[in-house]
Amino acid sequence: MNPIQRFDPASSTYTYVLFDPTTRDALIIDPVDEQLERDLATLREYGLKLAWTLETHAHADHITSAGKLAELAGAKTAAPMGCGIGTAGVQLQHGDTLRFGGQTLRALHTPGHTAGSMSFVWQTPEGGHVFTGDTLLING
Repeated sequence: MNPIQRFDPASSTYTYVLFDPTTRDALIIDPVDEQLERDLATLREYGLKLAWTLETHAHADHITSAGKLAELAGAKTAAPMGCGIGTAGVQLQHGDTLRFGGQTLRALHTPGHTAGSMSFVWQTPEGGHVFTGDTLLING
């Protein structure tokens, strides 16, 4: 079970879609404002029901579609408490978990890129995945 990775070349931002293969409940990490239609198409393509939109951090170069995506798909929103994203329905703290289907994602406070940055750990039978936002960069 691997995440679906999508890339936005304009912002050099990766978005990840995680889902439970049995229930088809999904979670999206760091959706990009200009890629709203792409992300909705990904959900349709895989037959997924979005449960959560999730942010790793808030920053001037991190323009999100989380609120609009959640509204259109009937999902809940979550963001790190230390980032000041007051519109998120759930303000995450270190150690909090989000459930989607039978899957769980755990929040880790990883300040550095921003004071409130969080990484998220998804443990699957095949192994673990850590989503770091801009705290760690691919090939960086």
